[in-house]
Order: sequence, then C-alpha cells, then structure tokens
Amino acid sequence: MTMLYPIQDTFVRGEISPRLHARASLDLYRGALSRCENFLALPHGGIRKRGGTYFCAEVKDSSKATRLIPFIFSADQAYALEFGDLYIRVHAYGARVGTVEVATPYLEADLFDLQFVQSADQMWITHKNHLPQVLTRTAHTTWTLAEFVFLDGPYDDINTSATTLTPAETGAVHPAMTSDTLPSGTAASSAGTAFHVFDRDNGTNLSFGATTGDVSYDFASATTKVCDAYWIRARASGNPRAAVAWDFQGFDGTNWISLDSRTAETGWSRREVRFYEFQNETAYQSYRLNISGSEDDSNLDIAEMGWHEDGDTQTPFDLTASSIVGINGGTGFQTSDVGRTIRLLGSDAVWRWARITSRTSATVVKIRLYGHALPNLSPIARWRLGTFVPGKYVESGSLYEERLAFSRKFSVYASATGDFDNFATGEKDDAALEFVQAGGGQANDITWIAESDGALIIGTLGGIRALSGSGIDEALTPSSFKNRRSRTFGCAPLRPVDAGQSFLFVTRSRKSIAELTQSATGKFTSEDVGQVSEHIPKQGVVELAFQTDPDPLLWFPLDNGELGGYTHQPSQEVRGMHRHRIAGTFSGSDWGMVESAIVTPGQDGNDDLWLIVKRTIGGTTRRTIEIKSVPFEYGEIADAFEVDCGLTYDGAAVGTVTGLDHLNGETVDALADGIVYHDLTVAAGAVSLPGGATAAKWQVGLPYEAGADTLELDVGGRDGSIVGRRKKVAKVILSLFETDTTGLEIASMQRGRWETVRIPSVVTPDSSANLFTGNVEVPIDDSWEGQGRVKIRHTNPTPCTIRAFTPVFDAEA
Repeated sequence: MTMLYPIQDTFVRGEISPRLHARASLDLYRGALSRCENFLALPHGGIRKRGGTYFCAEVKDSSKATRLIPFIFSADQAYALEFGDLYIRVHAYGARVGTVEVATPYLEADLFDLQFVQSADQMWITHKNHLPQVLTRTAHTTWTLAEFVFLDGPYDDINTSATTLTPAETGAVHPAMTSDTLPSGTAASSAGTAFHVFDRDNGTNLSFGATTGDVSYDFASATTKVCDAYWIRARASGNPRAAVAWDFQGFDGTNWISLDSRTAETGWSRREVRFYEFQNETAYQSYRLNISGSEDDSNLDIAEMGWHEDGDTQTPFDLTASSIVGINGGTGFQTSDVGRTIRLLGSDAVWRWARITSRTSATVVKIRLYGHALPNLSPIARWRLGTFVPGKYVESGSLYEERLAFSRKFSVYASATGDFDNFATGEKDDAALEFVQAGGGQANDITWIAESDGALIIGTLGGIRALSGSGIDEALTPSSFKNRRSRTFGCAPLRPVDAGQSFLFVTRSRKSIAELTQSATGKFTSEDVGQVSEHIPKQGVVELAFQTDPDPLLWFPLDNGELGGYTHQPSQEVRGMHRHRIAGTFSGSDWGMVESAIVTPGQDGNDDLWLIVKRTIGGTTRRTIEIKSVPFEYGEIADAFEVDCGLTYDGAAVGTVTGLDHLNGETVDALADGIVYHDLTVAAGAVSLPGGATAAKWQVGLPYEAGADTLELDVGGRDGSIVGRRKKVAKVILSLFETDTTGLEIASMQRGRWETVRIPSVVTPDSSANLFTGNVEVPIDDSWEGQGRVKIRHTNPTPCTIRAFTPVFDAEA
C-alpha cells in the first residue's frame, strides 16, 4: 500500500456526466466533480456556495404560471417585467414599481412562447397568435401597451385571380367635382375652370392663361380635414405647360399656412404624374396650391390633382371584392382581417396601401387609404393582402443596422433604415427588406433572430444562417445581401444570450446548450458546451439568462424545477456546469421549482439574477419573485445572506422580526448578528430568537444545503491506472477561503458518516461564527471499498469557499 496526496486545485469543469466518471484520462477529469449542487464553479478554480435569494413579491396570481422579461434602458435603469395571465407588472431593484399594471392579450399558455426586442424605452413583443405589441415606458411609473402597426407591408403575393377590388372613395380630401360647387364644397382658382383639376378626367385641364396662379378647395359647412400628400398630373397634349414652383397651403380661418414648398420642378412630360408628401397633423378648412412659376413663358396648365386625406383621420369607406376567390384561401374576408393591410395598384400604375377597419361581409370591408389618393374609382385587379393573420403573426425580432427585423416561418422582414414602422419594400438602399426561405435548402422554421457583429444571425430548426451585406463591412440592402449557412446545431425557439465573444443558445431538443462563435466574416460554428455535463440540460431547458458581473455565469431553469448554472470563461478554459436547488418544496420535490430567470444590471455594479419560484407553503401554491444575493466577499459574516426567499432586518436590537407572511408555517434559519439559529418557525408573519436573544442585524429565510461529491482520482499507480482498485481515505486537506467551518462537514462516499470540520478559533466568545481562510485537515472514517471519493456539504446560512481539496489515501500498488 502507498500513501497518496493528490491535490485537486481546480473545479472549473463543474459537475460532469455520470457517463464520464471513469474517463480519468481526460484533461477535464481533474477539474471536475461528480456532484456540484448549490456550489458554483469559480473562474479562479475553486467552488463557492451560492448566495441566497431575497424575497421581492408574490406574483399577482400564484395559481398560474408567470414569466419574467428584462427591460433594460441602461446600466442604471433596469426593470423586471412580471408577465402573467393577461397582465404585466413592473419591478425594479427588488421592489414593485408603484401600482403599475398593464393589460395584455397574452394568456398563461402564451407566456413562454413570447419573444421580444428592445430599443431604449420601447419593447416589441411577438407571438405567432397575436399581433405584435409595443410596450412603452414614458416615465418610471407610466407604461403602455399597444398594437404595433406595420406601415405598408409586409404582403402576400400579388393577386393572380380574376377577383377585383373596387373602392367607394379615392381617399382624397375633395370629392370628384362636377362643377365648382358640386357635389360639395367649393373649388376656386385665380383663372380658368377650377373644378377641372378635381373631376377625375385627365382630358380636361385648368388653364390659367398666365404663368402664375392658384387653385383651392374649401370644405362645406366649416368642415376641416388633415391633408398630408398630393399629386399633380400634367396635361395630355402639346406643351405640358406645367408648374415649376409653388407653395401648398392650408387655411386656418385667418391665414394661409405653408405646408409644402417646391422649386425647380422642371422637365415635365405629357401626362406625367408627380407625387409629394409632407408632415401635417393639423386639420384645415381649405387648401390651395399657390403657383409662382411655369415651364411655359406664357401659360400654365394642370390636368388633374389628388389631395390626400391623412389615413388616420379618414372616414373609412367600402372596398368591395367581385368574388371571394383569392381572398383567404377562397373563404373571403374574415373578421380576423380587421387591422390587416392591403396594397392596391391604381390605374396610374402606382401602389397605395390601406388598412382594413371593419368587415361587412365576405366580399366587403371598410378601409382607410394611406400614402396618396387614388386617381379614380375603377376596379383594381392587382392587389396584395397583408401577410399577417392569426396563427401566422411574426414570432421573433431583433435590431440590426438601424432596422427593426422580425421573422415568421421561413421569412425575415426588416424595416426601412431608421424607420421602424415602415415595412414598404423598395429598391433604395434604405428601403425595407423581405427575405423568404431564410431557412435555406431545407424548409426549416426560423426560431429566433439576433444581432451579431457584421450579420443578422438566424436560428432555425435545422441550423444557423447569417444574413449580411454582400461585401466585407458592407451594409445589408435590397441589392446587397448574402444569406450564408453555417454548420451548426438546430435551434429551439428560446431566446439566445450574448456571452461576450460568443452566443449561447439552446439546441432544437431543448436538452443541450451550444456556443455559437464566428469563425470568419459571416460564418459561424457551434459546439455543445454542456456535453461533458449532458445530464443537467437534458432535464429540459426553459430559458437562458447570462450574468456578466461579478462572474460570467449562464443561468437556465429546467423542466424539473432545478436552476442550472454554467460558469463560462472560455478564454481561460473555464467551462463548468452546476445545479442549484432553491429551498422549499413543491408536489413531492424537495426543492422550490424555478420557473423563470432573467438578469438585469444591479445598483451595486453586480448583475441581478431574478427568479420566479413555485413552492407549497401552508398547503397552498405560492409563486414568488426573488433576487439572488451577490456573492459574499471580504465582508463581515453578519452581512452574509445565505438563505432563500429571505429578508433582511437592520435596526435596533430585537428578539422578533415581522414581515415574513410569505413564509407562514415554514421552518427557517436565521443569521442574527453573526450567530446561526436553525429550525425557527414563522407564525403570523413573525419569527423569534430562542432564549430571549436579540439582534440588530438579521438574515432570515428558508435553509438550503450546498453539496459537492468528488471523483475517483487516478494518481500514483506504478503499473497503470488505479481506477477501480481498492483505496481508503485517511483524511482530507481542504484549502478554504472565508468559510464558516462550523457548517462544513465531510464524509466518505462508502461509510457516509459526516465529520465536522473543527477549528476551535473560528467561534468567537459571543458564539457568533467566524470566517476561516487557510488549510484544515479532517479525519475520515472510510473503508477500502470507498474508491478514494468523499462528499462535502455546508449546512449553515453562512459563506463557504473551497479553493482546493486533497484526499490522503492508501491505495493498492
């Protein structure tokens, strides 16, 4: 027999899969554990007991699933949004924000299918069964939710059936005039026949007989309307004699107000139509075109004009289909089409768009027309219906190169540059974009999209693609794009997280986590970061949250209610998974069920990890919002917070604290002025210290235990491996940092008798715990069948950090 002293001074690989417990030849083996529960692997190499969780609030309805979504305006303005059945509540830095509650269309069953993208004070929320919504923060306590309105797109394919759509109005502020006063209002001009420019007849002209003049239209009965665009048609024969300079004005009852001015509008051809738009939200009782110059030296003519009424203020008018063929698969208009857009190609070969405001029948809807007035009321054969209908709304979103992008099924839709509402496609570089079949050769649904350096990355069920400009550092435009496939895993519809130099995402099965790294411009690769710990994510990943400070940690709730953790610092070869069981019980499980997790910037420079935890308390299901405490480092033990769903009291010395109604009937631990108290019972929201004791600083909440089990170390064999050979541990040498050793125990994996770490100097005269840093030896009661493995646990509500572990054992030579 030979006495061996193998040191394990790193645990950066965390808890590895049972399938690897005999792979002692792997480099990762010496930095791994067989169990790492409520300990987390530190980038420095050791393991530290996780911090406890502060109780923030109970959710609105504990009987229903609830989800958290982060809303981060900046590093010092961050919120946790509580999404429940048909509502949102707002929390910040551990407390609810006033009485803010926003009604939503999202049912309990929708919550974990929601995806979101945020820019400053707005967040776009998507779900395939709901129109996209925009959540807006206008003040700390003022939040609103409204449907997101797509302007002019996206659309289905152009109609190819014989069905036509006939409008009842043109969308102009003026009707088709048959005289200067009929059918309503008054057309007037400085010379000529004014109504000819409003009669929808291209063959009649308004001739001024001079090179300047004006034409106006005044509404009847002091009516006012908002005009925001106009078009002008040149005469059909001879010299166009068109206007080259003018001012479009509105009359407010006293003055003519300039709304749009043009100069040097030269080079007109016969029958040419030019379109002009301007910003106006004011309703005027009259409008006029005041012309100051003509292309002709002696005369000025206009064939026709259309002055558009702002679509949002229009009275909706009928749009009548000649049949139901081509509309919603031959079923005609549906009530679900309300809010849907339609694109219409007028007889002047110019596209306009409209929004359906109501449905009258399968062939008749009412619309508001946007952009420009139609030239006439002729039936329209070429039209396109908006692509979004119930069950087929957009499913995910992202920002990329000043565009707001959404995805659905196989397609990606991106807004015009800097205009997040405008999805009208075009050929200009800043026009909106539409990419179909973004899933590539295989028809794989898109599950998420995300912004990355130089590309919009598209996660699909079959893998990841990168959408970018066609050249290096070239912007994505309608005429310059690449859509590249990368050799990666398929993706689950769970939002990925940015982990600094890479992305972390959940694979299609939801049973593994992969890292996406950029191997070249626009090309990506991925690897399963959890393969060595595959048994942890195999429980089923619910969502991802990444914490940057104080340590790089990925957190992921699992279907079994555990909270998975992953210490991720690949530049230092730190890749270790660990499991966390939040204190409490639920339906037979010996831990509270973590249902949701997010990360937001905290007030102290550390990131806050927010959790929703489901427990059975007093025979009732309770769901609570909690924040994991920051790691204990270099402080006083009385400040350590190592309990779950707990609260802090800091004030005058008292023997009883209140405010614990959320834990009524539960057995709790307390750290009171640094003294540990176990098995206290909460009654009527209060808990008392035994024996009349008092304390000025309390940390009280549900107790939890941190545990680590070692692997069989393969060292010292003169004739090969000693894995499987008999060995017996005599003692363990631990290197500890800021650890309360009174709560630290060690046992043989075989005998299982727990040995307390005893260092007399760590308890002060007033019985408060002290923190020990250094090496300590602990004798072990082991047998020759123990395989040289031990288990470690820490049971007090106090800190524990293990820097290194050395089992001293005899082994067969």
